[in-house]
Amino acid sequence: MIVFVTIPAVAGLGIMALWNSLVTSICGFAAITFWQSIGFFLLGQLLSGGFLIMLFVLLGMIHSINHHHGDWHDHWHKMSDEERREFIFRRRKRFQNQ
Repeated sequence: MIVFVTIPAVAGLGIMALWNSLVTSICGFAAITFWQSIGFFLLGQLLSGGFLIMLFVLLGMIHSINHHHGDWHDHWHKMSDEERREFIFRRRKRFQNQ
């Protein structure tokens, strides 16, 4: 959870420092605040597919898969191929009717 606060904060400081030292002197744009730089970081994440955010989501998913095998996991792996096909068929049919 700390990562979701630390990474945008550090990135925001870096973006703010670079913007205020380079872009203001080269292009003449106004200086930005810390919160605006975090906004730029989040906007960049959204526009680029969120490579950092998706990395943490992916790592979280891998962690939960490797460390949490509940009843559903055991049930799915004990199913035969025919039972899995039937389950998938029923789920597709159910969601197509909604």
